[in-house]
Amino acid sequence: MKEIVAVGYQLPTNEDDYISIDSQTSLSDADLVIFCPDFKNAFRYSNDSNYRGKRSYNLNTSARVIEAMKHWKKELDSYLKSGRNLFVLLCNKDEFYIDTGKRETSGTGRNQKVTNIVELIDNYKSLPFDLQVHNASGKKILCQNDLIKPFFKTFEKELTFEAYIESNELYTELLKTKTLDKVLSIAFRKQEGNVIILPYLDSDRDEFYDKNADWTSDAIIFGKKLLNGIIEIDKQISSTVEKTTKPDWLDNSIYNLKESEKTLKLLEKVKFSIKELEQETDRLETVLQNEESLKDLLFETGKPLEVAVIKALEILGYKAENYDDGVLELDQIITSPENFRYIGECEGKDNKAIDISKFRQLQDSLNEDFERIEIDEKAFGLLFGNPQRLLPTESRNEFFTQKCIKGAEREKIGLIKTIDLFFICQYLKANDNDDFKTQCRKSIHDGLGSIINFPEIPK
Repeated sequence: MKEIVAVGYQLPTNEDDYISIDSQTSLSDADLVIFCPDFKNAFRYSNDSNYRGKRSYNLNTSARVIEAMKHWKKELDSYLKSGRNLFVLLCNKDEFYIDTGKRETSGTGRNQKVTNIVELIDNYKSLPFDLQVHNASGKKILCQNDLIKPFFKTFEKELTFEAYIESNELYTELLKTKTLDKVLSIAFRKQEGNVIILPYLDSDRDEFYDKNADWTSDAIIFGKKLLNGIIEIDKQISSTVEKTTKPDWLDNSIYNLKESEKTLKLLEKVKFSIKELEQETDRLETVLQNEESLKDLLFETGKPLEVAVIKALEILGYKAENYDDGVLELDQIITSPENFRYIGECEGKDNKAIDISKFRQLQDSLNEDFERIEIDEKAFGLLFGNPQRLLPTESRNEFFTQKCIKGAEREKIGLIKTIDLFFICQYLKANDNDDFKTQCRKSIHDGLGSIINFPEIPK
């Protein structure tokens, strides 16, 4: 009987066939592997946070995640080289940030700022081949190949998809969307084995567990159907490409073929070029994400909006940073070249104007900041608002409620529309204009107590 294991996926069986993503288990004993790159659940109890709207792991967890990815990439590559077939369940593409361990320091003294350098990766980087995955869900699926027809018939009524795929490999299409515009399942030759990508089948359903959290009879039936379907595909694809695995002794140089050696050198050269291009692609994607982050001023809320506001303020010549001493947490502490000090609060609303609730929070922050021993003078307040953020900018009308405007006038707090900041920074990123920066900073300070009217952007 075949030794079947599932990595990152709970098979509803009574067998000991589950392997956790965060383990260092070898696949040497397995005859058939089902792999699901579910890193979110594997590391869900880690002490993580959010950055730019995505999960961000701390340094310790990042090291574990990187180690797990390296382990499975190596294990799966070795597994395929041995001529066995790999089944990958196409779960959601999960993008997250890892802490690289690198740090950048800017400023001096109290204004010194330490920035953790993070890197954006996704769960499919754990595979030993390139697979472009795009999240999209649906139910209408069409079978494209006899290889998967029995499997498709078995699960046709409950088969859905969470993602679709693109691949540089020469592959056979197995399943597509109803409109035939997206590929949902493929099979291709890799090393000495085969890779079969299947839509994700949810086994973590409430009805699959009894009151003792054990599998129900329905779950066991589902598990048997799933295994039988995969085993049948495995048999069919193996019978069509059956070939004896090369013995180790064939690596002896006495069996070398001159033309093969030339081709092998060319292949290695091409692979090296591809690796260099992939590294350059990753670098440029990081640069692009950093450049595009200013667009968060137009539609984001929460931490991503805070980060975008800080970046915009720095473009205008301010020093701006988050503050958190464990007791007091502030969105921004802002210092201008003119030595004015401000406390900033950010707020994004889906379909409404910025109301008095965030205004009160800013007042509390100003008072708590002033109570700190090292602060001699109370800071000015700035409320950065991104109201009706889900609407196109030209469709937005009311930015701040009347209560908020009246409160700002009474307390001399500046109200700033983040869409104004975006268009100002869009101009300044393309034009070096220190005079315009100075004018913008003057408009902010002179306009305290009202909605800030910035100077007209130069043509």
